[in-house]
Amino acid sequence: MPYLVLAVAVLLGGMFVLAMMSAVITALSPLVALGGAGSALVVAALTLLGRGPRRPVLVTPDDVVGGTAGMRAQRGPFPRDRAWPGYLVAQWRRDAMAIFRGWGGLVARGWRWAFGRGQLGAQRWFRVGVVVFLGPAFMGGAALGAALGLLLGAVVLLLSWLGWGAAIGIMRGYDNVLRGLRRASASCATCYHVMSVPAYRCSRCQAVHHDIRPGLLGAVWRTCGCGQRLPTTVLRASRRLEARCQRCDQPLRGGSGAVTDIRVPVFGPVSAGKTRLVHAGLVTLRDVAAAEGVRLDFVDETSKQAFEHGEQLITSGADTTKTPAGRLPAAITVQLARARGQALLHLFDAAGEFFLDRDDNSELEFLDHAGGLVFVIDPFTIGWVRDQLGGTLQSRLAEAHPASGDPEQVYHVTARRLRDYGVETGKRALAVAVVKADLLTDVPWAADLCAGAVREWLITAGLDNLVLSAERDFAEVRFFVVSSVLGTRPGHRMTPAAPFRWLLGRGGFPLGDEKKAEPA
Repeated sequence: MPYLVLAVAVLLGGMFVLAMMSAVITALSPLVALGGAGSALVVAALTLLGRGPRRPVLVTPDDVVGGTAGMRAQRGPFPRDRAWPGYLVAQWRRDAMAIFRGWGGLVARGWRWAFGRGQLGAQRWFRVGVVVFLGPAFMGGAALGAALGLLLGAVVLLLSWLGWGAAIGIMRGYDNVLRGLRRASASCATCYHVMSVPAYRCSRCQAVHHDIRPGLLGAVWRTCGCGQRLPTTVLRASRRLEARCQRCDQPLRGGSGAVTDIRVPVFGPVSAGKTRLVHAGLVTLRDVAAAEGVRLDFVDETSKQAFEHGEQLITSGADTTKTPAGRLPAAITVQLARARGQALLHLFDAAGEFFLDRDDNSELEFLDHAGGLVFVIDPFTIGWVRDQLGGTLQSRLAEAHPASGDPEQVYHVTARRLRDYGVETGKRALAVAVVKADLLTDVPWAADLCAGAVREWLITAGLDNLVLSAERDFAEVRFFVVSSVLGTRPGHRMTPAAPFRWLLGRGGFPLGDEKKAEPA
Protein backbone atom coordinates (compact mmCIF):
# COMPACT_ATOMS: atom_id res chain seq x y z
CA MET A 1 0.00 0.00 0.00
CA PRO A 2 2.72 2.53 0.79
CA TYR A 3 4.35 1.78 -2.56
CA LEU A 4 1.11 2.47 -4.36
CA VAL A 5 0.73 5.81 -2.59
CA LEU A 6 4.32 6.66 -3.47
CA ALA A 7 3.79 5.76 -7.12
CA VAL A 8 0.65 7.87 -7.30
CA ALA A 9 2.48 10.78 -5.70
CA VAL A 10 5.37 10.47 -8.11
CA LEU A 11 2.95 10.27 -11.06
CA LEU A 12 1.02 13.29 -9.86
CA GLY A 13 4.23 15.17 -9.24
CA GLY A 14 5.52 14.33 -12.69
CA MET A 15 2.29 15.40 -14.29
CA PHE A 16 2.45 18.64 -12.35
CA VAL A 17 6.02 19.24 -13.46
CA LEU A 18 5.14 18.46 -17.05
CA ALA A 19 2.14 20.76 -16.85
CA MET A 20 4.31 23.55 -15.46
CA MET A 21 6.96 22.97 -18.11
CA SER A 22 4.31 22.92 -20.81
CA ALA A 23 2.91 26.18 -19.49
CA VAL A 24 6.39 27.71 -19.40
CA ILE A 25 7.19 26.49 -22.91
CA THR A 26 3.84 27.73 -24.18
CA ALA A 27 4.43 31.10 -22.58
CA LEU A 28 8.05 31.42 -23.71
CA SER A 29 7.72 30.01 -27.23
CA PRO A 30 6.45 33.25 -28.84
CA LEU A 31 9.17 35.23 -27.13
CA VAL A 32 11.79 32.66 -28.11
CA ALA A 33 10.50 32.63 -31.71
CA LEU A 34 10.57 36.43 -31.77
CA GLY A 35 14.11 36.32 -30.42
CA GLY A 36 15.10 33.87 -33.15
CA ALA A 37 13.63 36.10 -35.84
CA GLY A 38 15.30 39.14 -34.35
CA SER A 39 18.62 37.33 -34.13
CA ALA A 40 18.46 36.41 -37.81
CA LEU A 41 17.65 40.00 -38.80
CA VAL A 42 20.33 41.44 -36.48
CA VAL A 43 22.95 39.11 -37.96
CA ALA A 44 21.96 40.22 -41.46
CA ALA A 45 22.05 43.92 -40.52
CA LEU A 46 25.42 43.66 -38.76
CA THR A 47 26.85 41.80 -41.75
CA LEU A 48 25.72 44.52 -44.14
CA LEU A 49 27.26 47.12 -41.83
CA GLY A 50 30.52 45.18 -41.79
CA ARG A 51 30.31 44.42 -38.06
CA GLY A 52 28.91 40.90 -38.11
CA PRO A 53 30.74 37.75 -37.12
CA ARG A 54 31.12 36.86 -40.81
CA ARG A 55 32.32 40.00 -42.54
CA PRO A 56 31.88 39.95 -46.34
CA VAL A 57 34.91 40.16 -48.60
CA LEU A 58 35.03 43.57 -50.28
CA VAL A 59 35.00 43.71 -54.09
CA THR A 60 37.88 46.05 -55.02
CA PRO A 61 39.03 47.69 -58.27
CA ASP A 62 41.77 45.04 -58.42
CA ASP A 63 39.03 42.39 -58.59
CA VAL A 64 37.43 44.32 -61.46
CA VAL A 65 40.67 44.46 -63.45
CA GLY A 66 41.69 40.91 -62.56
CA GLY A 67 38.31 39.41 -63.49
CA THR A 68 37.54 38.09 -59.99
CA ALA A 69 34.61 40.42 -59.30
CA GLY A 70 32.04 38.09 -60.84
CA MET A 71 31.31 40.48 -63.72
CA ARG A 72 30.76 39.31 -67.27
CA ALA A 73 33.76 39.28 -69.57
CA GLN A 74 34.81 42.62 -71.02
CA ARG A 75 34.48 43.09 -74.76
CA GLY A 76 37.22 44.78 -76.73
CA PRO A 77 41.02 44.88 -76.52
CA PHE A 78 41.26 46.47 -73.07
CA PRO A 79 40.59 45.01 -69.59
CA ARG A 80 37.94 46.63 -67.46
CA ASP A 81 38.83 50.04 -66.12
CA ARG A 82 40.25 50.21 -62.61
CA ALA A 83 37.23 51.54 -60.76
CA TRP A 84 34.95 50.55 -57.92
CA PRO A 85 32.01 48.49 -59.19
CA GLY A 86 28.46 49.38 -58.28
CA TYR A 87 27.04 47.54 -55.26
CA LEU A 88 24.39 45.91 -57.43
CA VAL A 89 27.05 44.48 -59.76
CA ALA A 90 29.09 42.24 -57.47
CA GLN A 91 29.17 43.20 -53.77
CA TRP A 92 25.60 42.12 -53.06
CA ARG A 93 26.47 38.50 -53.82
CA ARG A 94 29.34 38.48 -51.34
CA ASP A 95 27.15 40.16 -48.73
CA ALA A 96 24.45 37.53 -49.23
CA MET A 97 26.98 34.72 -48.81
CA ALA A 98 28.29 36.37 -45.64
CA ILE A 99 24.72 36.62 -44.26
CA PHE A 100 24.12 32.91 -44.94
CA ARG A 101 27.37 32.08 -43.19
CA GLY A 102 26.32 34.29 -40.29
CA TRP A 103 23.03 32.41 -39.95
CA GLY A 104 24.89 29.12 -40.06
CA GLY A 105 27.21 30.39 -37.38
CA LEU A 106 24.22 31.28 -35.20
CA VAL A 107 23.02 27.65 -35.31
CA ALA A 108 26.55 26.39 -34.69
CA ARG A 109 26.94 28.58 -31.61
CA GLY A 110 23.63 27.26 -30.20
CA TRP A 111 24.78 23.68 -30.73
CA ARG A 112 28.12 24.33 -29.01
CA TRP A 113 26.31 26.08 -26.12
CA ALA A 114 24.15 23.00 -25.50
CA PHE A 115 26.49 20.15 -26.31
CA GLY A 116 29.93 21.64 -25.85
CA ARG A 117 32.51 19.90 -23.68
CA GLY A 118 33.55 20.90 -20.18
CA GLN A 119 30.06 21.37 -18.75
CA LEU A 120 28.85 19.93 -15.42
CA GLY A 121 26.09 17.35 -15.47
CA ALA A 122 23.23 19.56 -14.21
CA GLN A 123 24.37 22.43 -16.42
CA ARG A 124 24.58 20.17 -19.44
CA TRP A 125 21.12 18.71 -18.85
CA PHE A 126 19.69 22.19 -18.33
CA ARG A 127 21.11 23.45 -21.62
CA VAL A 128 20.08 20.31 -23.45
CA GLY A 129 16.58 20.74 -22.07
CA VAL A 130 16.48 24.37 -23.18
CA VAL A 131 17.57 23.39 -26.70
CA VAL A 132 15.20 20.44 -26.87
CA PHE A 133 12.14 22.28 -25.61
CA LEU A 134 12.81 25.87 -26.83
CA GLY A 135 15.11 25.16 -29.77
CA PRO A 136 12.30 24.41 -32.24
CA ALA A 137 10.60 27.70 -31.43
CA PHE A 138 13.90 29.59 -31.77
CA MET A 139 14.79 27.88 -35.04
CA GLY A 140 11.31 28.45 -36.39
CA GLY A 141 11.54 32.12 -35.53
CA ALA A 142 15.03 32.34 -37.00
CA ALA A 143 13.79 30.67 -40.19
CA LEU A 144 10.90 33.11 -40.34
CA GLY A 145 13.26 36.03 -39.77
CA ALA A 146 15.60 34.75 -42.44
CA ALA A 147 12.69 34.33 -44.87
CA LEU A 148 11.49 37.85 -44.13
CA GLY A 149 15.02 39.17 -44.55
CA LEU A 150 15.43 37.36 -47.86
CA LEU A 151 12.08 38.65 -49.09
CA LEU A 152 12.86 42.21 -48.06
CA GLY A 153 16.35 41.99 -49.59
CA ALA A 154 14.96 40.58 -52.84
CA VAL A 155 12.40 43.39 -53.09
CA VAL A 156 15.00 46.06 -52.35
CA LEU A 157 17.45 44.52 -54.87
CA LEU A 158 14.77 44.25 -57.55
CA LEU A 159 13.67 47.86 -57.13
CA SER A 160 17.30 48.99 -57.03
CA TRP A 161 18.11 47.05 -60.20
CA LEU A 162 15.15 48.59 -61.99
CA GLY A 163 16.10 52.11 -60.92
CA TRP A 164 19.78 51.53 -61.65
CA GLY A 165 19.04 50.09 -65.09
CA ALA A 166 16.71 52.99 -65.88
CA ALA A 167 19.39 55.49 -64.83
CA ILE A 168 21.97 53.76 -67.05
CA GLY A 169 19.56 53.67 -69.99
CA ILE A 170 18.56 57.31 -69.63
CA MET A 171 22.11 58.60 -69.18
CA ARG A 172 23.53 56.47 -71.98
CA GLY A 173 20.63 57.14 -74.34
CA TYR A 174 20.81 60.90 -73.83
CA ASP A 175 24.56 60.86 -74.40
CA ASN A 176 24.31 58.76 -77.57
CA VAL A 177 21.38 60.65 -79.07
CA LEU A 178 22.82 64.11 -78.49
CA ARG A 179 26.25 63.13 -79.78
CA GLY A 180 24.61 61.49 -82.78
CA LEU A 181 22.71 64.66 -83.59
CA ARG A 182 25.94 66.61 -83.32
CA ARG A 183 27.79 64.05 -85.49
CA ALA A 184 30.34 63.92 -82.71
CA SER A 185 33.37 61.65 -82.77
CA ALA A 186 37.00 61.87 -81.76
CA SER A 187 39.98 61.83 -84.11
CA CYS A 188 43.64 61.64 -83.17
CA ALA A 189 45.95 64.13 -84.83
CA THR A 190 48.92 61.85 -84.19
CA CYS A 191 47.92 58.40 -85.48
CA TYR A 192 44.72 59.47 -87.36
CA HIS A 193 42.59 56.94 -85.46
CA VAL A 194 38.89 57.85 -85.25
CA MET A 195 36.82 56.62 -82.30
CA SER A 196 33.26 57.19 -81.14
CA VAL A 197 34.28 57.23 -77.46
CA PRO A 198 37.69 58.53 -76.34
CA ALA A 199 39.60 57.25 -73.35
CA TYR A 200 39.78 59.61 -70.37
CA ARG A 201 42.50 60.12 -67.78
CA CYS A 202 41.71 60.48 -64.07
CA SER A 203 42.77 63.92 -62.89
CA ARG A 204 44.08 62.53 -59.57
CA CYS A 205 45.92 59.25 -60.25
CA GLN A 206 46.30 59.57 -64.05
CA ALA A 207 44.73 56.15 -64.62
CA VAL A 208 43.18 55.81 -68.09
CA HIS A 209 39.52 54.79 -68.32
CA HIS A 210 38.80 53.33 -71.76
CA ASP A 211 35.01 53.24 -71.44
CA ILE A 212 33.62 56.04 -69.30
CA ARG A 213 30.02 55.46 -70.36
CA PRO A 214 27.29 54.52 -67.85
CA GLY A 215 27.37 50.83 -67.06
CA LEU A 216 28.55 48.27 -64.52
CA LEU A 217 31.06 50.68 -63.01
CA GLY A 218 28.57 53.46 -62.40
CA ALA A 219 25.34 54.93 -63.69
CA VAL A 220 25.61 58.67 -63.03
CA TRP A 221 29.09 58.73 -61.49
CA ARG A 222 31.90 56.22 -61.22
CA THR A 223 34.59 56.05 -58.57
CA CYS A 224 38.13 55.61 -59.85
CA GLY A 225 40.37 53.12 -58.04
CA CYS A 226 42.04 56.07 -56.32
CA GLY A 227 38.69 57.28 -54.94
CA GLN A 228 38.20 60.19 -57.37
CA ARG A 229 34.62 60.59 -58.58
CA LEU A 230 34.33 60.74 -62.38
CA PRO A 231 31.39 61.58 -64.69
CA THR A 232 29.99 58.70 -66.73
CA THR A 233 28.99 60.30 -70.03
CA VAL A 234 31.18 61.56 -72.84
CA LEU A 235 29.39 64.92 -72.82
CA ARG A 236 30.24 65.53 -69.16
CA ALA A 237 33.67 63.89 -69.22
CA SER A 238 34.77 66.07 -72.15
CA ARG A 239 34.35 69.16 -69.93
CA ARG A 240 36.18 67.75 -66.90
CA LEU A 241 38.77 65.20 -68.01
CA GLU A 242 41.63 64.93 -70.48
CA ALA A 243 40.65 62.88 -73.52
CA ARG A 244 43.17 60.35 -74.85
CA CYS A 245 43.43 58.32 -78.04
CA GLN A 246 42.29 54.71 -77.64
CA ARG A 247 45.09 53.52 -79.92
CA CYS A 248 48.25 55.55 -79.17
CA ASP A 249 47.24 57.17 -75.83
CA GLN A 250 48.14 60.65 -77.07
CA PRO A 251 46.05 63.65 -75.92
CA LEU A 252 43.09 64.57 -78.11
CA ARG A 253 41.81 68.02 -78.93
CA GLY A 254 39.52 69.63 -76.37
CA GLY A 255 35.88 68.65 -76.91
CA SER A 256 36.75 65.50 -78.85
CA GLY A 257 33.91 63.01 -78.81
CA ALA A 258 31.34 65.58 -77.66
CA VAL A 259 31.24 68.12 -80.51
CA THR A 260 30.86 67.94 -84.28
CA ASP A 261 34.06 66.53 -85.76
CA ILE A 262 34.86 67.34 -89.40
CA ARG A 263 37.94 65.95 -91.13
CA VAL A 264 39.04 67.43 -94.47
CA PRO A 265 42.14 66.18 -96.32
CA VAL A 266 43.54 68.36 -99.11
CA PHE A 267 45.25 66.45 -101.93
CA GLY A 268 46.73 67.22 -105.33
CA PRO A 269 49.98 67.09 -107.35
CA VAL A 270 53.33 68.33 -106.09
CA SER A 271 53.42 72.16 -105.86
CA ALA A 272 49.78 72.44 -106.92
CA GLY A 273 49.10 75.02 -104.21
CA LYS A 274 47.56 72.84 -101.51
CA THR A 275 49.39 74.44 -98.59
CA ARG A 276 48.65 77.96 -99.80
CA LEU A 277 44.99 77.06 -100.21
CA VAL A 278 44.91 75.84 -96.59
CA HIS A 279 46.62 79.01 -95.32
CA ALA A 280 44.48 81.40 -97.34
CA GLY A 281 41.35 79.39 -96.62
CA LEU A 282 41.89 79.57 -92.86
CA VAL A 283 42.60 83.31 -92.93
CA THR A 284 39.44 83.95 -94.91
CA LEU A 285 37.44 81.46 -92.86
CA ARG A 286 38.36 83.40 -89.72
CA ASP A 287 36.93 86.60 -91.22
CA VAL A 288 33.78 84.81 -92.43
CA ALA A 289 33.28 83.25 -89.00
CA ALA A 290 33.65 86.62 -87.27
CA ALA A 291 31.05 88.15 -89.59
CA GLU A 292 28.66 85.32 -88.75
CA GLY A 293 29.16 85.65 -85.00
CA VAL A 294 31.18 82.43 -84.76
CA ARG A 295 34.28 82.28 -82.61
CA LEU A 296 37.27 80.65 -84.31
CA ASP A 297 40.11 79.47 -82.14
CA PHE A 298 42.92 76.92 -82.04
CA VAL A 299 42.96 74.28 -79.34
CA ASP A 300 46.64 73.35 -79.60
CA GLU A 301 49.84 75.29 -80.01
CA THR A 302 50.91 73.47 -83.19
CA SER A 303 47.75 74.50 -85.05
CA LYS A 304 48.00 78.07 -83.77
CA GLN A 305 51.59 78.42 -84.95
CA ALA A 306 50.71 76.95 -88.35
CA PHE A 307 47.90 79.50 -88.73
CA GLU A 308 50.07 82.44 -87.68
CA HIS A 309 52.78 81.37 -90.12
CA GLY A 310 50.23 81.02 -92.93
CA GLU A 311 48.64 84.37 -92.14
CA GLN A 312 52.02 86.06 -92.39
CA LEU A 313 52.66 84.44 -95.78
CA ILE A 314 49.27 85.44 -97.18
CA THR A 315 49.33 89.04 -95.95
CA SER A 316 52.92 89.59 -97.08
CA GLY A 317 52.47 87.86 -100.44
CA ALA A 318 55.54 85.68 -99.83
CA ASP A 319 55.97 82.31 -101.51
CA THR A 320 54.78 79.23 -99.67
CA THR A 321 57.38 76.76 -98.48
CA LYS A 322 56.97 73.33 -100.01
CA THR A 323 55.56 70.68 -97.70
CA PRO A 324 58.37 68.23 -96.79
CA ALA A 325 58.07 64.95 -98.67
CA GLY A 326 57.93 61.68 -96.80
CA ARG A 327 56.64 63.18 -93.55
CA LEU A 328 53.09 62.49 -92.46
CA PRO A 329 51.18 65.68 -91.79
CA ALA A 330 49.85 66.76 -88.41
CA ALA A 331 46.29 67.99 -88.50
CA ILE A 332 45.64 71.71 -88.25
CA THR A 333 42.65 71.81 -85.93
CA VAL A 334 40.26 74.75 -85.76
CA GLN A 335 37.60 75.09 -83.08
CA LEU A 336 34.42 76.84 -84.18
CA ALA A 337 31.94 77.86 -81.49
CA ARG A 338 28.62 79.66 -81.43
CA ALA A 339 25.69 79.81 -79.05
CA ARG A 340 24.04 76.65 -80.43
CA GLY A 341 26.97 74.37 -81.02
CA GLN A 342 30.65 73.72 -81.52
CA ALA A 343 32.75 71.94 -84.13
CA LEU A 344 36.32 70.81 -84.62
CA LEU A 345 37.64 71.18 -88.17
CA HIS A 346 40.77 69.09 -88.91
CA LEU A 347 42.70 69.96 -92.08
CA PHE A 348 45.31 67.51 -93.43
CA ASP A 349 47.88 68.74 -95.93
CA ALA A 350 50.19 65.93 -97.08
CA ALA A 351 53.01 66.42 -99.56
CA GLY A 352 52.06 65.85 -103.21
CA GLU A 353 54.57 63.01 -103.50
CA PHE A 354 52.24 60.80 -101.45
CA PHE A 355 49.63 60.93 -104.20
CA LEU A 356 51.80 60.02 -107.16
CA ASP A 357 51.93 56.28 -106.52
CA ARG A 358 49.50 53.86 -104.88
CA ASP A 359 52.17 52.37 -102.62
CA ASP A 360 53.20 55.77 -101.27
CA ASN A 361 49.87 56.69 -99.68
CA SER A 362 49.11 53.52 -97.70
CA GLU A 363 49.91 55.36 -94.45
CA LEU A 364 47.49 58.23 -95.09
CA GLU A 365 44.79 56.85 -92.82
CA PHE A 366 43.17 60.27 -92.48
CA LEU A 367 41.85 59.83 -96.03
CA ASP A 368 39.72 56.90 -94.88
CA HIS A 369 37.86 58.85 -92.20
CA ALA A 370 37.12 62.03 -94.12
CA GLY A 371 33.54 63.09 -94.72
CA GLY A 372 34.74 65.25 -97.60
CA LEU A 373 37.98 65.90 -99.50
CA VAL A 374 39.43 68.89 -101.35
CA PHE A 375 41.13 68.13 -104.67
CA VAL A 376 43.44 70.93 -105.81
CA ILE A 377 43.99 71.47 -109.55
CA ASP A 378 46.70 73.77 -110.82
CA PRO A 379 45.38 75.04 -114.18
CA PHE A 380 48.91 75.63 -115.41
CA THR A 381 49.57 71.88 -115.51
CA ILE A 382 46.77 71.38 -118.08
CA GLY A 383 48.10 70.95 -121.62
CA TRP A 384 45.29 73.02 -123.12
CA VAL A 385 46.17 75.96 -120.85
CA ARG A 386 49.85 75.72 -121.69
CA ASP A 387 48.96 75.87 -125.38
CA GLN A 388 47.15 79.17 -124.79
CA LEU A 389 50.10 80.72 -122.97
CA GLY A 390 52.04 81.76 -126.04
CA GLY A 391 53.60 85.05 -127.01
CA THR A 392 53.28 87.74 -124.38
CA LEU A 393 51.71 85.29 -121.90
CA GLN A 394 54.72 82.98 -121.92
CA SER A 395 56.11 84.63 -118.77
CA ARG A 396 52.86 83.87 -116.97
CA LEU A 397 53.78 80.20 -116.84
CA ALA A 398 57.00 80.84 -114.93
CA GLU A 399 55.18 83.20 -112.58
CA ALA A 400 52.64 80.48 -111.75
CA HIS A 401 55.24 77.94 -110.53
CA PRO A 402 53.18 75.12 -112.06
CA ALA A 403 52.75 71.80 -110.35
CA SER A 404 54.84 68.82 -111.39
CA GLY A 405 52.26 66.13 -111.86
CA ASP A 406 49.21 65.11 -113.84
CA PRO A 407 45.99 65.95 -111.94
CA GLU A 408 44.17 62.97 -113.50
CA GLN A 409 46.84 60.55 -112.32
CA VAL A 410 46.76 62.00 -108.80
CA TYR A 411 42.98 61.76 -108.67
CA HIS A 412 42.82 58.15 -109.85
CA VAL A 413 45.64 57.02 -107.51
CA THR A 414 43.82 58.57 -104.54
CA ALA A 415 40.39 57.25 -105.53
CA ARG A 416 41.81 53.76 -105.97
CA ARG A 417 43.46 53.95 -102.58
CA LEU A 418 40.12 54.82 -100.97
CA ARG A 419 38.37 51.91 -102.67
CA ASP A 420 41.15 49.47 -101.73
CA TYR A 421 40.70 50.37 -98.07
CA GLY A 422 36.95 49.88 -98.17
CA VAL A 423 36.00 53.56 -98.10
CA GLU A 424 32.53 54.14 -99.52
CA THR A 425 33.27 57.13 -101.73
CA GLY A 426 29.62 57.06 -102.80
CA LYS A 427 28.84 58.52 -99.37
CA ARG A 428 31.58 61.17 -99.43
CA ALA A 429 31.79 64.66 -100.90
CA LEU A 430 34.53 66.07 -103.11
CA ALA A 431 35.38 69.75 -103.52
CA VAL A 432 37.40 70.41 -106.68
CA ALA A 433 39.32 73.68 -106.33
CA VAL A 434 41.02 75.28 -109.34
CA VAL A 435 43.66 77.55 -107.78
CA LYS A 436 45.89 80.45 -108.98
CA ALA A 437 42.90 82.03 -110.72
CA ASP A 438 44.27 85.55 -110.12
CA LEU A 439 46.78 84.86 -112.92
CA LEU A 440 43.98 84.14 -115.41
CA THR A 441 41.50 86.98 -114.84
CA ASP A 442 42.77 89.02 -117.81
CA VAL A 443 42.65 86.31 -120.50
CA PRO A 444 39.43 85.77 -122.46
CA TRP A 445 39.70 81.97 -122.66
CA ALA A 446 39.54 81.78 -118.84
CA ALA A 447 36.55 84.10 -118.51
CA ASP A 448 34.11 81.24 -117.82
CA LEU A 449 36.43 79.86 -115.15
CA CYS A 450 36.74 83.17 -113.35
CA ALA A 451 32.98 83.69 -113.62
CA GLY A 452 32.35 80.46 -111.71
CA ALA A 453 31.56 78.00 -114.53
CA VAL A 454 34.36 75.75 -113.32
CA ARG A 455 32.97 72.39 -114.36
CA GLU A 456 32.26 73.48 -117.92
CA TRP A 457 35.68 75.12 -118.20
CA LEU A 458 37.46 71.97 -117.06
CA ILE A 459 35.62 69.96 -119.72
CA THR A 460 36.62 72.51 -122.34
CA ALA A 461 40.22 72.30 -121.13
CA GLY A 462 40.23 68.55 -121.75
CA LEU A 463 39.62 67.20 -118.23
CA ASP A 464 36.22 65.74 -119.05
CA ASN A 465 37.31 62.23 -118.01
CA LEU A 466 38.43 63.55 -114.63
CA VAL A 467 35.14 65.42 -114.12
CA LEU A 468 33.01 62.41 -115.04
CA SER A 469 35.10 60.04 -112.90
CA ALA A 470 34.77 62.29 -109.85
CA GLU A 471 31.01 62.62 -110.30
CA ARG A 472 30.71 58.85 -110.67
CA ASP A 473 32.86 58.05 -107.64
CA PHE A 474 31.57 60.55 -105.07
CA ALA A 475 28.12 61.28 -103.69
CA GLU A 476 28.42 64.99 -104.47
CA VAL A 477 31.05 66.99 -106.32
CA ARG A 478 31.22 70.77 -106.29
CA PHE A 479 33.65 72.88 -108.28
CA PHE A 480 35.33 76.08 -107.05
CA VAL A 481 37.63 78.67 -108.52
CA VAL A 482 40.08 80.02 -105.96
CA SER A 483 42.56 82.84 -105.67
CA SER A 484 44.70 83.26 -102.58
CA VAL A 485 45.32 86.88 -103.65
CA LEU A 486 41.94 88.22 -104.76
CA GLY A 487 39.85 85.74 -102.78
CA THR A 488 41.00 86.99 -99.40
CA ARG A 489 38.97 90.15 -99.95
CA PRO A 490 35.63 90.04 -98.13
CA GLY A 491 32.80 88.70 -100.30
CA HIS A 492 34.88 87.73 -103.34
CA ARG A 493 33.60 84.73 -105.28
CA MET A 494 37.14 83.34 -105.58
CA THR A 495 37.43 83.04 -101.82
CA PRO A 496 39.70 80.19 -100.73
CA ALA A 497 37.33 79.57 -97.81
CA ALA A 498 34.57 78.37 -100.15
CA PRO A 499 35.57 74.65 -100.37
CA PHE A 500 36.01 74.40 -96.60
CA ARG A 501 32.81 76.32 -95.93
CA TRP A 502 30.85 73.93 -98.14
CA LEU A 503 32.31 70.85 -96.43
CA LEU A 504 31.64 72.40 -93.02
CA GLY A 505 27.98 72.67 -93.95
CA ARG A 506 27.87 69.07 -95.15
CA GLY A 507 29.60 67.98 -91.96
CA GLY A 508 26.91 69.47 -89.76
CA PHE A 509 28.20 72.97 -89.00
CA PRO A 510 26.90 75.42 -91.66
CA LEU A 511 28.68 78.75 -91.61
CA GLY A 512 26.27 81.34 -92.95
CA ASP A 513 24.97 81.49 -96.52
CA GLU A 514 27.47 80.38 -99.14
CA LYS A 515 25.61 82.32 -101.84
CA LYS A 516 26.65 85.64 -100.31
CA ALA A 517 30.03 85.52 -102.04
CA GLU A 518 30.05 87.88 -105.02
CA PRO A 519 32.84 89.36 -107.16
CA ALA A 520 34.61 92.24 -105.45
